[in-house]
Amino acid sequence: MQKFYADEPVTTSNGAIGWRNSGMMDCLGPYAKVQHCPIYGTDLRRTCYATGYADTAFSVPACTRYKGQYIAGYFTQDDDGGIVFRPMDRHKDRLPS
Repeated sequence: MQKFYADEPVTTSNGAIGWRNSGMMDCLGPYAKVQHCPIYGTDLRRTCYATGYADTAFSVPACTRYKGQYIAGYFTQDDDGGIVFRPMDRHKDRLPS
C-alpha cells in the first residue's frame, strides 16, 4: 500500500511516528507513512499510508487496512499537533466504534 518513499522518522505529540522523504523535494512532510497512527473515533492505532498529495491545507488523502478491509480517509492534525487518521464516512462501518 505504500506509494511514497519515506526514510526519515518524525515522532509527533500523540505518539504517532510519521515518515518523510529526507530529500529536497518533500511535498508530503511526515505523512508518507504513519505508524501507530490513532484512528479518529476508535481506540485503534494502525499504520496508515498517504495515497496522494494534500488536496487542502488541512488534509492528506490516506488509507489503511483493518481485518483485511481497505479503509480510505485522510490525515489531519489533532489539537496538540499529532497526526490523526480520519476515515471516510462510507468506511466507518468497517471499524469498531
